Amino acid sequence: KKVIMDAMEEAEVLVFTTPTYCMRASAPMKAFIDLTFINWMPHRPRKSMFHKKAVVISTAAGAGMGSAMKDIKTCLSYWGISYIKTLGFAVQATKWEEVPEKRKEKIEAKTQKLAYKVKKAKVSVGIKTRLLFLLMKMTGNNPEKLNTPMETDYLYWKNQGWFDGTTPWEL
Repeated sequence: KKVIMDAMEEAEVLVFTTPTYCMRASAPMKAFIDLTFINWMPHRPRKSMFHKKAVVISTAAGAGMGSAMKDIKTCLSYWGISYIKTLGFAVQATKWEEVPEKRKEKIEAKTQKLAYKVKKAKVSVGIKTRLLFLLMKMTGNNPEKLNTPMETDYLYWKNQGWFDGTTPWEL
Protein backbone atom coordinates (compact mmCIF):
# COMPACT_ATOMS: atom_id res chain seq x y z
CA LYS A 1 0.00 0.00 0.00
CA LYS A 2 2.80 2.48 0.87
CA VAL A 3 4.43 2.09 -2.55
CA ILE A 4 1.13 2.78 -4.30
CA MET A 5 0.23 5.76 -2.10
CA ASP A 6 3.72 7.24 -2.48
CA ALA A 7 3.48 6.91 -6.28
CA MET A 8 0.07 8.55 -6.18
CA GLU A 9 1.53 11.48 -4.28
CA GLU A 10 3.90 12.07 -7.18
CA ALA A 11 1.19 11.90 -9.86
CA GLU A 12 -0.62 14.97 -11.15
CA VAL A 13 -3.75 13.06 -12.16
CA LEU A 14 -5.10 9.89 -10.59
CA VAL A 15 -7.10 7.54 -12.80
CA PHE A 16 -9.24 4.83 -11.23
CA THR A 17 -11.00 2.21 -13.31
CA THR A 18 -13.36 -0.56 -12.36
CA PRO A 19 -15.72 -2.87 -14.11
CA THR A 20 -19.16 -2.82 -12.57
CA TYR A 21 -19.99 -5.99 -10.69
CA CYS A 22 -23.40 -6.38 -9.06
CA MET A 23 -24.04 -2.64 -9.55
CA ARG A 24 -20.93 -1.64 -7.50
CA ALA A 25 -17.16 -1.29 -7.80
CA SER A 26 -15.20 -4.51 -8.24
CA ALA A 27 -13.95 -6.45 -5.21
CA PRO A 28 -10.28 -5.50 -5.83
CA MET A 29 -11.22 -1.82 -6.02
CA LYS A 30 -13.31 -2.12 -2.86
CA ALA A 31 -10.37 -3.85 -1.14
CA PHE A 32 -8.10 -0.97 -2.17
CA ILE A 33 -10.59 1.56 -0.80
CA ASP A 34 -10.77 -0.39 2.45
CA LEU A 35 -6.98 -0.49 2.73
CA THR A 36 -6.67 3.26 2.27
CA PHE A 37 -9.23 4.33 4.88
CA ILE A 38 -6.34 5.58 7.02
CA ASN A 39 -5.82 8.40 4.49
CA TRP A 40 -9.37 9.67 4.86
CA MET A 41 -9.84 13.08 6.44
CA PRO A 42 -10.97 11.83 9.85
CA HIS A 43 -7.69 9.95 10.15
CA ARG A 44 -4.44 10.94 8.41
CA PRO A 45 -5.06 12.61 5.04
CA ARG A 46 -2.05 13.30 2.84
CA LYS A 47 -1.57 16.97 2.01
CA SER A 48 -0.75 16.22 -1.62
CA MET A 49 -4.22 14.82 -2.26
CA PHE A 50 -5.79 18.24 -1.75
CA HIS A 51 -3.99 19.35 -4.93
CA LYS A 52 -4.85 16.38 -7.17
CA LYS A 53 -7.12 15.81 -10.13
CA ALA A 54 -8.84 12.44 -10.39
CA VAL A 55 -10.81 10.57 -13.01
CA VAL A 56 -13.03 7.56 -12.29
CA ILE A 57 -13.96 5.29 -15.18
CA SER A 58 -16.32 2.35 -15.09
CA THR A 59 -17.81 0.02 -17.63
CA ALA A 60 -20.73 -2.36 -17.40
CA ALA A 61 -22.43 -4.79 -19.71
CA GLY A 62 -25.66 -3.00 -18.85
CA ALA A 63 -26.16 -0.59 -15.95
CA GLY A 64 -24.71 0.33 -12.58
CA MET A 65 -21.66 2.39 -13.54
CA GLY A 66 -22.91 5.35 -11.51
CA SER A 67 -23.02 3.33 -8.30
CA ALA A 68 -19.62 1.80 -8.96
CA MET A 69 -18.06 5.21 -9.64
CA LYS A 70 -19.74 6.71 -6.58
CA ASP A 71 -17.90 4.24 -4.32
CA ILE A 72 -14.57 5.46 -5.63
CA LYS A 73 -15.57 9.13 -5.81
CA THR A 74 -16.60 9.06 -2.15
CA CYS A 75 -13.22 7.65 -1.20
CA LEU A 76 -11.38 10.29 -3.23
CA SER A 77 -13.46 13.07 -1.67
CA TYR A 78 -12.53 11.85 1.80
CA TRP A 79 -8.88 11.83 0.73
CA GLY A 80 -9.30 15.56 0.10
CA ILE A 81 -9.53 15.54 -3.69
CA SER A 82 -11.95 18.19 -4.95
CA TYR A 83 -11.49 17.82 -8.71
CA ILE A 84 -13.04 14.45 -9.62
CA LYS A 85 -14.53 13.62 -13.01
CA THR A 86 -16.38 10.42 -13.88
CA LEU A 87 -16.93 8.57 -17.11
CA GLY A 88 -19.16 5.51 -17.38
CA PHE A 89 -19.80 3.32 -20.36
CA ALA A 90 -22.47 0.68 -20.93
CA VAL A 91 -20.61 -1.51 -23.38
CA GLN A 92 -23.29 -4.20 -23.69
CA ALA A 93 -20.61 -6.86 -23.91
CA THR A 94 -18.49 -8.98 -21.60
CA LYS A 95 -15.27 -8.63 -23.64
CA TRP A 96 -13.73 -5.61 -25.38
CA GLU A 97 -13.60 -7.60 -28.61
CA GLU A 98 -17.40 -7.91 -28.49
CA VAL A 99 -17.99 -4.15 -28.26
CA PRO A 100 -19.29 -2.81 -31.57
CA GLU A 101 -16.82 -0.61 -33.44
CA LYS A 102 -19.19 2.38 -33.44
CA ARG A 103 -19.48 2.17 -29.63
CA LYS A 104 -15.69 1.96 -29.31
CA GLU A 105 -15.39 5.14 -31.37
CA LYS A 106 -17.85 6.94 -29.06
CA ILE A 107 -15.91 5.75 -26.01
CA GLU A 108 -12.66 7.00 -27.55
CA ALA A 109 -14.17 10.40 -28.40
CA LYS A 110 -15.62 10.90 -24.91
CA THR A 111 -12.36 9.78 -23.30
CA GLN A 112 -10.30 12.18 -25.43
CA LYS A 113 -12.66 15.06 -24.63
CA LEU A 114 -12.42 14.37 -20.89
CA ALA A 115 -8.63 13.99 -21.05
CA TYR A 116 -8.34 17.42 -22.67
CA LYS A 117 -10.66 18.97 -20.07
CA VAL A 118 -8.73 17.43 -17.17
CA LYS A 119 -5.38 18.49 -18.62
CA LYS A 120 -6.50 22.13 -18.89
CA ALA A 121 -8.25 22.27 -15.49
CA LYS A 122 -6.78 24.19 -12.58
CA VAL A 123 -7.09 22.54 -9.19
CA SER A 124 -8.65 24.43 -6.34
CA VAL A 125 -9.96 23.07 -3.07
CA GLY A 126 -13.73 23.19 -3.25
CA ILE A 127 -16.13 24.36 -0.59
CA LYS A 128 -17.35 20.80 0.06
CA THR A 129 -13.78 19.64 0.78
CA ARG A 130 -13.09 22.66 2.99
CA LEU A 131 -16.28 22.12 4.97
CA LEU A 132 -15.60 18.40 5.36
CA PHE A 133 -12.10 19.13 6.64
CA LEU A 134 -13.39 21.72 9.11
CA LEU A 135 -16.06 19.31 10.32
CA MET A 136 -13.41 16.64 10.90
CA LYS A 137 -11.28 19.21 12.70
CA MET A 138 -14.15 20.19 14.97
CA THR A 139 -15.34 16.69 15.78
CA GLY A 140 -13.07 13.96 14.46
CA ASN A 141 -9.79 14.16 16.34
CA ASN A 142 -10.08 17.15 18.60
CA PRO A 143 -9.60 16.03 22.22
CA GLU A 144 -11.57 19.07 23.37
CA LYS A 145 -14.62 17.72 21.53
CA LEU A 146 -14.21 13.98 22.18
CA ASN A 147 -13.80 11.90 25.28
CA THR A 148 -11.41 9.50 23.58
CA PRO A 149 -9.75 10.77 20.38
CA MET A 150 -7.81 8.34 18.23
CA GLU A 151 -4.35 9.07 19.60
CA THR A 152 -2.39 8.34 16.42
CA ASP A 153 -4.78 10.40 14.30
CA TYR A 154 -4.81 13.22 16.84
CA LEU A 155 -0.99 13.36 16.95
CA TYR A 156 -0.85 13.36 13.15
CA TRP A 157 -3.26 16.31 12.96
CA LYS A 158 -1.40 18.12 15.74
CA ASN A 159 1.98 17.60 14.04
CA GLN A 160 0.52 18.96 10.79
CA GLY A 161 -0.55 22.11 12.66
CA TRP A 162 -4.17 21.63 11.65
CA PHE A 163 -5.51 22.37 15.13
CA ASP A 164 -3.55 25.64 15.07
CA GLY A 165 -5.19 27.07 11.97
CA THR A 166 -3.18 25.70 9.04
CA THR A 167 -4.85 23.57 6.40
CA PRO A 168 -3.59 20.78 4.14
CA TRP A 169 -4.27 22.80 1.00
CA GLU A 170 -1.82 25.51 1.96
CA LEU A 171 1.43 25.01 0.11
